[in-house]
Amino acid sequence: MPSAMVGNNAVQSAIPDLGNGSHSEAMKQILSVIDKKVRNMEKKKSKLDDYQAKKNKGERLNQDQLEALSKYQEIINNLEFARELQKSFLALGQEVQKAVKKSARREQLQREEMEQRRLKTVLELQFLLDQLGDDHVRQDLKRPDATGSPLLTDADLASLDEFYKLVGPDRNCDVRLTDQYEEASLHLWELLEGRDKAVAGTTYKSLKDTLDKVLLSGYFDRAQTHQNGLCKEEEEEPEEQTPSEPGN
Repeated sequence: MPSAMVGNNAVQSAIPDLGNGSHSEAMKQILSVIDKKVRNMEKKKSKLDDYQAKKNKGERLNQDQLEALSKYQEIINNLEFARELQKSFLALGQEVQKAVKKSARREQLQREEMEQRRLKTVLELQFLLDQLGDDHVRQDLKRPDATGSPLLTDADLASLDEFYKLVGPDRNCDVRLTDQYEEASLHLWELLEGRDKAVAGTTYKSLKDTLDKVLLSGYFDRAQTHQNGLCKEEEEEPEEQTPSEPGN
């Protein structure tokens, strides 16, 4: 019946886009099966409606048609049940869709936060490597601390100097800029990952541990000199002398 098919198409068009994922795919399959069942029962009902119309007009039906017509109410009941089931699963599908979108948004935020943390780490590492070019900083970090051990040894500094050249190479005009810095970015990525692979006479993991140790020491948070980009304590101004009275 045209009206029945139009109604079914309206319901079918309301099937939510559930996206990807095991739960979404399972829900799509369930909705597809129910939709197919509903369409098949609507076809049967449409055919029985035709038989009933012929019978009402006094036309003679064969035995098969009469037997089929005897199940008319059963088809009606099953169709109503299937439509209710379809509506229920459509509502459930919409809830799944909301959950999927919420989960996707949460994952996106987590990825963004991770990328921001990585970018922050890159900036911190670049700052540390740049600061290690200052001889005053190098001497400070080589001095023994309260435990008697320096933050950095000569071997540490040599490895860091070598690594600095890898991630900040001098511009080579014979090589494309993107190609030159692609290799540099790979070194920086391996450092961020803390890979246990050889580089600059040590490993990326060891370099990362060393840089983290310097960063966590708080050295660059303490007051140094204006040369290091930080403030030093103001020198005390000499006290004003009170002029002596004449004759004293």
